[in-house]
Amino acid sequence: MVLAMQRSQSRPYFIALALAGMAASLASLGGCDPSDETRAGQPIPATARGERPFRHVLIISVDGLRPDALEPPFLASLPSFARLLRGPHTLDARTDADITVTLPNHTGMLTGRPFDGPNGHGWKLNDDPPGRAQGGTLHAMKGAYVSSVFDVAHDAGLSTSITAGKTKFWLFEQSYGPSHGAPDPLPPDHGRAKIDFFTYARETEGIARVVADRLRDAAARRIGTLDFVHFAAPDAAGHAHDWILAPDSRYFSALLEVDAALGTMLAAIDTTPGLAMRTAIVLTTDHGGGAPAKTHTDVMSPLNFRIPLLVWEGGDGESRDLYEFHQDRARPTRETRVARDANPQPLRNTDAGNLALELLGLPAIPGSTRGLTVVPIGTPVPAVSASPDKSLVPAP
Repeated sequence: MVLAMQRSQSRPYFIALALAGMAASLASLGGCDPSDETRAGQPIPATARGERPFRHVLIISVDGLRPDALEPPFLASLPSFARLLRGPHTLDARTDADITVTLPNHTGMLTGRPFDGPNGHGWKLNDDPPGRAQGGTLHAMKGAYVSSVFDVAHDAGLSTSITAGKTKFWLFEQSYGPSHGAPDPLPPDHGRAKIDFFTYARETEGIARVVADRLRDAAARRIGTLDFVHFAAPDAAGHAHDWILAPDSRYFSALLEVDAALGTMLAAIDTTPGLAMRTAIVLTTDHGGGAPAKTHTDVMSPLNFRIPLLVWEGGDGESRDLYEFHQDRARPTRETRVARDANPQPLRNTDAGNLALELLGLPAIPGSTRGLTVVPIGTPVPAVSASPDKSLVPAP
């Protein structure tokens, strides 16, 4: 089942979306990018690691992914995960320091903020959010606007999307839709709706097909993209059967399912002109699992707080330690939980959004936290890859 959520001013409603219809929806974007070499007549800036920025970036969350699943002997059965490890990565990143559940940690990924503290995003609920009028936005909870990775990318002229396996992610559409997203501070005005497409897909392979179709169409139209992709299957298997890492476990079967879906997306990237070597992936998770059994709520357990963080930059590059590129961070031992205000900090899943923006050659999320440094709010985002029509096709 693949369902697209069209925007509404109250509660979401669902409209069945045929996979072939994704291209028709994307056709509403129109326009084309500047060349690969320039944006608005200016040279593309280099990233912190010196490479040219990418045109397409996927932030992928594999819900409930244990980092030791990406080690031998299990990795031999996961060729797509193994390929994504051919780049800067660590299996010793951390969740939010104060909470190890789904929605708060995904909010951290997309806003670059911890859950708690004066600069925290403050969203603790882990169910489908209330409606906008009932306070179902990040800004209402915080009492101030909370910028996201979608604000930066969309204001820069990129097309943005969420494809998720849980309906609770509607929180982000409510927070960054046409009524609650922030105004675009610089011309051209790309509007207040910071997320162009929101799709809920229950099946893992359905998620992969939606994303692959969107990337192919965007490449054909030369539209830059930032996409958030969420796979729920490992978390569902863990809650039902526990986080048992064994070849015959339900949990490992779910990882095999996600690996195949990643393979579908990688095949689209490899075979589509304009995607190969122009698409990057940041992959992480919201938590591990198994403490207590069949859940992940014990914030003190390394089964829950230790997570992977992968940055794949196309092709089959060299496997590198992601901590080498972040000298302001310190790798903790596998059993060590690191407090939110400890100095130095480890790499966390809250770094995912800013890593994605770096790969696109864009600035960090205003108000986000990089280690212990807060990015100033109020810095305008330069326009790149502009498209004249960033609106969704009107709902029937």
